[in-house]
Amino acid sequence: MNIQIQSFGLIILALLYIFYKSNKTLQLYSEKVFRRTLYISIISLALDILSLISIEFIGQLPELLVIAVCKLYIMSLIWEAASALSYVMTDLYSEKKHIHITRLLMVLVLIQSFVVAFLPISIYKSEEAVYTYGLSVMFVYAFAILHIIGTVVVIFACWKKINKRRRFAVGLWMFIWIAAAAIQYLDNSLLIVGFASVVGMLILFVVMENPESNLDRRTGCFNSYALSEFSQQLFEKKTKFGLLEICLKDEDSKENGDLSENKIKKAASLAAKHKDLFVFRNVNDLIIISENTEILRQLSFQMISEIEPLGVLSTSHTAVLVEHGECFSQMGELFQFLAFINSSYAETSDKMFIADENAINRYRERSLVEQEISDALAEDRVEVFLQPIYSNTECHFTSAEALVRIRKTDGSLLSPGLFIPIAENSGQIVRIGERVFEKVCQFLKNTNAVSLGIHYVEVNLSVVQCEMEDLADRLISIIEKYGIDPSLINLEITESASVTSRTVLLRNMEKLIDYGFTFSLDDFGKGQSNLMYVVEMPVSIIKLDYDMSKAFFSSPKAKQVVRAVVAMAHGMDLKLVAEGIETEEEIDGMNRECIDYIQGFYYSKPLPMPEFLSFISK
Repeated sequence: MNIQIQSFGLIILALLYIFYKSNKTLQLYSEKVFRRTLYISIISLALDILSLISIEFIGQLPELLVIAVCKLYIMSLIWEAASALSYVMTDLYSEKKHIHITRLLMVLVLIQSFVVAFLPISIYKSEEAVYTYGLSVMFVYAFAILHIIGTVVVIFACWKKINKRRRFAVGLWMFIWIAAAAIQYLDNSLLIVGFASVVGMLILFVVMENPESNLDRRTGCFNSYALSEFSQQLFEKKTKFGLLEICLKDEDSKENGDLSENKIKKAASLAAKHKDLFVFRNVNDLIIISENTEILRQLSFQMISEIEPLGVLSTSHTAVLVEHGECFSQMGELFQFLAFINSSYAETSDKMFIADENAINRYRERSLVEQEISDALAEDRVEVFLQPIYSNTECHFTSAEALVRIRKTDGSLLSPGLFIPIAENSGQIVRIGERVFEKVCQFLKNTNAVSLGIHYVEVNLSVVQCEMEDLADRLISIIEKYGIDPSLINLEITESASVTSRTVLLRNMEKLIDYGFTFSLDDFGKGQSNLMYVVEMPVSIIKLDYDMSKAFFSSPKAKQVVRAVVAMAHGMDLKLVAEGIETEEEIDGMNRECIDYIQGFYYSKPLPMPEFLSFISK
């Protein structure tokens, strides 16, 4: 009797099981399916050994018992082949649907097993070989091959949907199994089908199911890949859970993302004292997930008190607790929410931030606005309103400021105060800015605005645009598309736009000025005005901020400042625009100070382009 290979294989599977159970796992559904497949493989190999032993002692044992053991073994091969098919489908369906499909598959296998149980089987025994044959064995081969073919078909039909490591592991297992079955069919003395199953389980374990592959070796936490797999299951099952983000980036880190290992290990050890917690290391932070949010709340305060003394943390919040993670559709959205929290509430000094319903509603509102912006850009619902600017020297309207508006599907307008800050944070402001610029070019080319006395239209450049290396090239490309004179457009920059990447901005300004554009400095007097901006930036116009214009009439100090600015600007051959002028008293006051241009509701609110043309033509 030759059962060395089977016995060796059984030892390997037993060690595999012990090693697997000795490591912490994510308790994923795919892990449960793998364990079931492993159990079936162990049982099948054990039955293989028992069948060989029973055949060896066929004279001493009841014949029915020997036949029963042999049939149980060959039936287990069908179950093993079906379990491989079930395992490879874990990526294709939700847990609930996969359980339903697996049950149907098991019913089919049960029927196949009954067929095999009632078919005749023969036993061959000699000094050289021991094996079974007959109709039952032939049907087992047929049923097993049917499941194997089904597994291969699923792999190729759903290639992109199945985890690439899973499809590789299962595909290789099926190839080895088919090869072993073919060899054993040609030479019944080579009983290697059972050992082929052992090799297949080893491949699954090493490639896909090794618990250590989900761990960060230095800290013992689960890694980011494990977080992705675990979170996917959470959202599929619609499990209620809380998430605690612990920020562990050092202030004195020389390299961005460098983590202090002692803080990571300390935080992980604190979390390990609590049950029902899953701790993940994710780039610059720890993510701790639990269905018990109260434990997360207690742990957060404990970590702040015990970890922070190891070194002050650079982020504004040491911990962010989201008590209802299931409110989000997927982990990606939840991470976007965490980023929103860290940016929107960066000014708060609290080391612990609990993301309540108000914070979630703010995020939802921002997400809706972002989507509205995207839809408006795609559906051409971005409009340009023009606010007339009156020239005191020429005594008529000579220019206008282009102001962006978004028309909602119901016909109403989305507030600029709402969507502009969100567009700046999301980066959508670049597309909006270029869309406004292009619409202004279309307006100047396709209307008689110039013949009606309009010398130029002011177009705002966002801070993000001003930091772009290719800003000049992009604007020149658009204006050349419409073939209009660049002097018809004045580009507005703000003081904040010139702070960041000033060299880049100046380089773009020089190129655009050489091409024929002019520039104005917008919002002068807002925030912390710096006169060096006027000195360094090659602008031809300074626009007094709304608040500065208003303060002129209520504050003696502001009046002196405005007069000083007027004298300075005119001394530098710069023009001045007063924004926010709404009354005749304000008009007279600005005229006495020799302000060059007036912009405000006294003359007109921002108008849609057709109404603007009608207005200035009168």
